Amino acid sequence: MKIHAAVIVVALSGLAAAQTSQAPVQLQHVDVTNMDSSVGPCNNFYQYVCAKMNAANPIPPDQVFWGVGGVLEEWNNQVLRGILEKNQAPSASRTPNEQKIGDFYASCVDQAKENKDDLPTIQPLLARIDGMRDKREIATVLAAMHSSFDRAWEGNDNQTPAALFGFGQQADYNDVNRVIAGLDQGGLGMPNRDFYLKDDEQSKTVRADYVKLIEALLNLGGTSQADAAKDAAIIMRIETAMAKAQMDNITRRDPAKVNNRYTPAQLKTLVPKFDWGAYMSAIDASAVPLYEVSSPEFFRALNQQLAQENLDSWKVYLRWHLLRSASGVLGNRWRDADFAYQRVLTGAKEQPPTWRRCANSVDRNLGEALGQVYVAQVFPPESKARAQKLVKDIEAAMGRDIDSVAWMQASTKREAHLKLAAVIDKIGYPDKWIDYSSLSITRENYAANQQRANVFELKRQLAFIGHPLDRTQWQMTPPTVDAYEDPQTNTINFPAGILQPAYFDPTQDDVINYGAEGAIVGHELTHDFDDQGRKFDVKGNLRDWWTPEDAKEYDQRGECIAKEYTGPVSGISGAVQNGKLTQGEDTADNGGLYLALSALSEDLKQQGKSLDDKDSHGLTNLQRFFIAYGTAWCDQVRPEAAKTMIATNPHSVPWERVNNVVGNMPEFEKAFNCKPGQPMVHVMRCRVW
Repeated sequence: MKIHAAVIVVALSGLAAAQTSQAPVQLQHVDVTNMDSSVGPCNNFYQYVCAKMNAANPIPPDQVFWGVGGVLEEWNNQVLRGILEKNQAPSASRTPNEQKIGDFYASCVDQAKENKDDLPTIQPLLARIDGMRDKREIATVLAAMHSSFDRAWEGNDNQTPAALFGFGQQADYNDVNRVIAGLDQGGLGMPNRDFYLKDDEQSKTVRADYVKLIEALLNLGGTSQADAAKDAAIIMRIETAMAKAQMDNITRRDPAKVNNRYTPAQLKTLVPKFDWGAYMSAIDASAVPLYEVSSPEFFRALNQQLAQENLDSWKVYLRWHLLRSASGVLGNRWRDADFAYQRVLTGAKEQPPTWRRCANSVDRNLGEALGQVYVAQVFPPESKARAQKLVKDIEAAMGRDIDSVAWMQASTKREAHLKLAAVIDKIGYPDKWIDYSSLSITRENYAANQQRANVFELKRQLAFIGHPLDRTQWQMTPPTVDAYEDPQTNTINFPAGILQPAYFDPTQDDVINYGAEGAIVGHELTHDFDDQGRKFDVKGNLRDWWTPEDAKEYDQRGECIAKEYTGPVSGISGAVQNGKLTQGEDTADNGGLYLALSALSEDLKQQGKSLDDKDSHGLTNLQRFFIAYGTAWCDQVRPEAAKTMIATNPHSVPWERVNNVVGNMPEFEKAFNCKPGQPMVHVMRCRVW
């Protein structure tokens, strides 16, 4: 299981995957005068900053998460659309990468426009499933699925959504100098295990609609309505058993719990009913001395299921997962069926327009080929240089923070400084781009293009096995509106997509940029020292470098954060957040804003300025800094999506990310002259960094 922590600026916006179009969006900018004076900043800072902006920007029917992040994501999509439409027409003047991104996009758009059904593309795989004569063949058939549409190397905070389990390259937790193979729990079609096991109304509704989705896709795949209903019951039985065996998403946050090392012989003993040799050979994976198995109990239970369920039941299960994983690229009818289910999870009213869905598909599959053109258009060298300075200022602030904390002993501080000094800053785009020359893309068949792209990416991923960890690789594409920290590579990563207004704005001064983008940079750097990241050392190995006394002090502060964020979520009826799930992200939110403010204070001092200086509107730099931070989180979420997010995602909802953070800061109290007893002045102020 690969651990990395992201800021999730537009969480869940991609869940609702059409046919309406809206006017092109314009980039937003922080406007410190656009506050809602009817709401005092000390009573509800999120509403004070965001109420007017949110009212002027209602959630479009094809979006589930809309605001500053959503608008920027849509603006980026429009840039990608221009690039792709320029290159979709056949032309001898196109470069090889332009031909690939243009033809991939054209195949996607044409499929929708001509209402093609590409089910024949996966018929050979469906025939292999139906033709199995023995359960021992499951291994080779599964390898074929994982190599085509079922992206087994892609996981999340809950599981790998692929059939049975996830498989991919994984840096050795104990020695990152070598890349081995990783096996993760998987096999579910709903977002996580809780939707199978809980009896609350949301879970029941999602389950009922999931069964409808199963029946609909099976029916589109040729199964009769009567048989589809019977098959859905089989699928739910198998997946529910898998859900019961899965490690919960809070336990998965502890890297020690997912660091379970198995030799090939031990893996065979763990799941003797699965032919590992046949699977590894069929998927073309290199031999490794050991595997990282995220959840041994899940694999033990999987072995029991392989023994207990008959061959016909496994055929039904595998057929379903192939149809589900391919449904997004098979045609309009398939996407319509899937959307009927997605709208229950997200509340989206419409599917996105074809151009956006297809642009996102190219970005997902050929992200660095497309991103190279995107960067050339919207991320000039001077923007990168200014972003690099901001990042270095934040890192210097972290160094000062480590020095200043009274609860860390000198030996722990030394280790922390070594780790901080070794952090690699990756800003904008890769230094070396992925070579797509071996990938064949045509304009005739969208599903076939997707299949070849998956084969290409799996081969690329598995090629890392047996080699030293490559710290230069990116897990996000350049246009992505997000950022992440990776404790094993000890990197903080900021795609060019998030280094745009309103987060990073070349037209604004440092006060605004440090409040908006600086808090994001500080967020990711704090992850290197949060309750997960602190367990990795300067090299990225999972090693305890803390004294017992300092670890206890840290845990007490982390527990304060977890308790603060546990409880009912305002504005979302019936939703209750578990602060243990969001502890790392909440710690990073709080620490990130502190670091950004410290960096800004030093930056202003070097310019002969201060936080108390006022602008033409009478606002101090300190007030403008906090307004910029709040503006960065002016996002609205549909209630259905918020409930799904709260149940599955380790990030708090936007308004909690604003109000809880500023409520913990005496600097905010000073900036807006807040008084004890007001909501934005917390009695118990939680802080780790």
